[in-house]
Amino acid sequence: MKSDIQIAHVHLETPLVISSEHVQLLIVENPSEFFSFVSDMDRQMCGEEGVFSFSRDGEIIAPSKYGAMISDVFHFDLNDKKILNLLYKQLEAGTFGEKVTFFNELNAKAVTLFEELSFCVPFSLEYNEPQPSDYFKAAGVKFAMEYSSLEEKIVCYINALIELKKCEFFVFVNLKSVLCDEKLMQIYEHCAVEQVGLLLIESSKSRAILPNEKAIIITEDLCEILENYFQT
Repeated sequence: MKSDIQIAHVHLETPLVISSEHVQLLIVENPSEFFSFVSDMDRQMCGEEGVFSFSRDGEIIAPSKYGAMISDVFHFDLNDKKILNLLYKQLEAGTFGEKVTFFNELNAKAVTLFEELSFCVPFSLEYNEPQPSDYFKAAGVKFAMEYSSLEEKIVCYINALIELKKCEFFVFVNLKSVLCDEKLMQIYEHCAVEQVGLLLIESSKSRAILPNEKAIIITEDLCEILENYFQT
C-alpha cells in the first residue's frame, strides 16, 4: 500500500485512517447512525457521491478506484459481473505470442462455421468476429467456488481484487460478528503482507479490541470514544 488514506465525515471528529500498519474499526452503536454510515459508504464505494471524503497526501481521491466493499458477508461472490469483466480483460491481455496464433486459428474456424451455418437458413445473416472475451463468456470461465471456510473465501476475494483491480483497501461490515479473533488475525496478517488496508464497520463492540486494531466508537448517544489510538 502507498501512503495512508484518510477518511473524513461530518459526524466524526477523528478521521478514519486506512493503513497497512493497523486495522481501522468504526463501531457505530446507534442504529440509525450505523445505517447511515454503511449506506453512505456503500454508495461511494460504487462510485456515487456521498458524505465521506477520501484523501491521500492532502488530495481528494475516488474510493471506488482504490478499494472494494463487502457489506454482506453472507452474500458476496467473486463471480460478480464486474469482477468477471476484470478477469476477462486480464485474460484477454494474455493472448500474445503463441496464444495469438492459437486464437487466430480458433477465430478462423469460428468464422468458417458461421459461413457454413448461413447456408442452413433461407435468409441472410451477419456476425462479428469473436473476441477472446466472447469465448470466455461462452465457456463460462469463472472463479472456482471451492472454499473450506469464510476466511478462505475472503482471502481469495482480496487476492483477486488486488490482482485484477489493484485494490489498496477493503471495507467490511460486521465482519467481527461472524469470525473469531484467530480467523480475523489470519486475514489481518495476510493483508499486512499484501500491503493493503482494512476498514471494518461494526454495529457493536462484541469483544475486546485486538492489539493491531484502532477503533473509533460512536456510542448510542453519539459520543465518540477512541481505543488503541495512543498505543506505542
